[in-house]
Amino acid sequence: MGVFGASLPLVQLRPNRLVLGVAEPLAAAGPLAWWVAFALIVALAAALAPWPRVRRACAHIAGPLLLASTAWALGAASAHLLTGQPPIARVSLSTGAWVLFGSAAVMSLAASHLEPPAGAARRIWLGGGTVLALAAVPWGGLSSLSLARELAVRAETFWPLVGGHVMIASASVAIATAAGVPLGIWASRNGRVRAVVLGITGVIQTVPSLALLGLLVVPLAALGDAFPGLRELGIRGIGATPGIIALTLYALLPVTRGTYVGIAGIDLAALDAGHGMGMSRLQLLGRVELPLAVPLIVDGVRTAAVLVIGITTLTVFAGARNLGVLVFEGLGQLAPDLILLGALPTIALAVAADAAFGWLARVLTPEGVRA
Repeated sequence: MGVFGASLPLVQLRPNRLVLGVAEPLAAAGPLAWWVAFALIVALAAALAPWPRVRRACAHIAGPLLLASTAWALGAASAHLLTGQPPIARVSLSTGAWVLFGSAAVMSLAASHLEPPAGAARRIWLGGGTVLALAAVPWGGLSSLSLARELAVRAETFWPLVGGHVMIASASVAIATAAGVPLGIWASRNGRVRAVVLGITGVIQTVPSLALLGLLVVPLAALGDAFPGLRELGIRGIGATPGIIALTLYALLPVTRGTYVGIAGIDLAALDAGHGMGMSRLQLLGRVELPLAVPLIVDGVRTAAVLVIGITTLTVFAGARNLGVLVFEGLGQLAPDLILLGALPTIALAVAADAAFGWLARVLTPEGVRA
């Protein structure tokens, strides 16, 4: 896949931010294109070398090396192509850049499942490759890309939008967790409750997000008009409140179902042992059931967090301020780099949330269960 990506256009030189331009190959990066070629040779060695140690070493090096070399090649191509161009000219990522970055991610993910060196050495290589790629922003010309220029133009509003995105998503997941875990426990105790709770939360998942936001605007506006004190607290038809309520409803199903499955799937022998030790029902829940169910509970919260971070972009239609503002402004202006400025941080937030909750699940899981 990486070799295929190297044969595709790396960047696109455009007269301005809106008009399509001319596709340029990897050769536009000059001598730095050879580093990309070297990284691809290392990747081929990881697949074809006859010596297992060489294959493993190359597999761990190939991903970070391709990531860093592609970033520097993009910077070099951008700086070279913009030389002598008017200030409004832009250089945007093209198909080859996305394929190369995707190849680097696939290589790094595949290497994480291989035998040593997979401990400290792998983390050093991966971290070093990431740092070297980021270093291309100030020193490698990456800051001249159209995406970086869009960020520079919107620097004052970008970070508040990121903060608004994180705030809305975090509040929704926190409320859904506070409500969903008790509902899941209750559902595991009572069959009728289980049918009602899982049925209602399942139906909510089938409602389109924009439709749910629209359904919430009118009643919340009426509630704010009837009770001015609630309006002062932010409960109104337009703003973050409809978005938080809608996202909380969407997050309830994975949290509730994860809790229910975790509690209901506990071995009866463990419960009998707790009863035999004289534990009360509350003690049994706190000391046996919840510790054993933690992996599935956290996994439900993890799924909810990733889901909510993505849907948060749609809450801009209810007046919320988050990264969706950039996405839909870019769509309205037919500016692909502005769309990416909102979409890429959203993806990064989702990946970070997935990794953070995966780590939390490992930390909270009792050692015996983990083994």
